[in-house]
Amino acid sequence: MRNKELLQHDQEYEQRFIKNIQLVPEILEAAKNELSKQKVKHNLKLSDLQNGEFVKHFTNYHESQKNKFIPDADHNEYLKLCGINADKLADMETRYKKLLDIKYPFYTHNHDYWQGIEGRAGRLNPGLVEKLKEAPTKKVYNLDDFLKISKDSYKVTVNPELFKLYLTNENQATQIEEVKEIVKIAKKRKTNINDTLKMTGSIVKSLSSDYKITFDNEQILNIK
Repeated sequence: MRNKELLQHDQEYEQRFIKNIQLVPEILEAAKNELSKQKVKHNLKLSDLQNGEFVKHFTNYHESQKNKFIPDADHNEYLKLCGINADKLADMETRYKKLLDIKYPFYTHNHDYWQGIEGRAGRLNPGLVEKLKEAPTKKVYNLDDFLKISKDSYKVTVNPELFKLYLTNENQATQIEEVKEIVKIAKKRKTNINDTLKMTGSIVKSLSSDYKITFDNEQILNIK
């Protein structure tokens, strides 16, 4: 096609993805607060905790305090005496480090379409295995590609193109317009919904009682 024609922008998926990325600085903020609750006096910024060593900050601080005031005391007994522990910090640290390890693979074009095909390809769908050979390349992103932390602030930047589908040929655009015209006429004539669906073909997933069309994006993009 001469011009890219947008088929869908899945903004709900995009927002869910952004919220998942935001979990990282949210855990860092929670770790700061938990350190304070566990009597760690600090001026830590989000960036200071970025390595995920929450328990280490707790241990180093209280080891230093113990050695200052009662150096011969057992460390664990000292923590009990102070009524503090690193349990929540350890849980946060585990969750945080798991998030750091996540990789984010995206097809460079029409990701959702190709991801759907990839998910179903296999012995039961040999045709899809063959079709995957036509797929664009994948780019694997890391957390750092989406999240930048500077001192006590952060910024999440996600390219909306990752969540968009585009038509790939004129035949797809033509069939969409033909279906819209069929439904427009059916609505004017008050044609039965089921009878209308028989005329629209497989690219229509559903038709509401007021003739609103829900297209099947995969079926559309299958059109050559």
